[in-house]
Amino acid sequence: MFLKQLVLSAAMLLSVSAFAQQAQPAAEVTGKENPQQAELLDMAGKLVKYGYEKKDALPLIQAVLIYKQLGVTDAKDQAAKTQEGTAPATGITKKDQISLNEAQILADATKFADGDKTLLALIKDAEKSTRGATGGPRRVCDSVNGNCTDIWRITFRAGEPAYVAVSGDGDTDLDLYVYDENGNLITYDNSYGDDCLVSFTPRWTGVFIIKIKNLGRVYNRYCMGTN
Repeated sequence: MFLKQLVLSAAMLLSVSAFAQQAQPAAEVTGKENPQQAELLDMAGKLVKYGYEKKDALPLIQAVLIYKQLGVTDAKDQAAKTQEGTAPATGITKKDQISLNEAQILADATKFADGDKTLLALIKDAEKSTRGATGGPRRVCDSVNGNCTDIWRITFRAGEPAYVAVSGDGDTDLDLYVYDENGNLITYDNSYGDDCLVSFTPRWTGVFIIKIKNLGRVYNRYCMGTN
């Protein structure tokens, strides 16, 4: 009899726990400052855009140095994205103004340096600079069509501060939304522009749904960094 009651009590506890996980969001936003890694990744994206806009080599060099300092690696194992929405009719085109590739960024910085020996020396140092420690931010670069939303599914671990940083090519407004598996909105950044940054702490290990919404009529080439 006692064993039966114990089994029933355990089953009830498991049911309550499962219900609790479904009823409350899988993560919390504490209002604390973003992790330093996230802030630096966000800064690097803004430096890239500023450097290309002003045709200034120094911000581009600084951005690449930040990427290398952080040990940013390409997320080759990232699950394929899905997309929702209908892109505008064909015929809307644009000319890409920036590069998201580190080697190309430094090549463009060399052009912008216009023979300046100090800047050229900094570029050579950046080319030789080694990456930071392993376990740095993971980055995936892609394009989201105009009036469409890219959807990524990423696993974050329980109790560890998580972040998502997005930096676009500067041509449209991007908004960033994070949901848990049950559809609860965890956090978002819908500020004007295409640099977005959010952080949160998962209550349990699970898959989170990252939505990057393009409010413009042309595609936006972006990089998304996560820890």
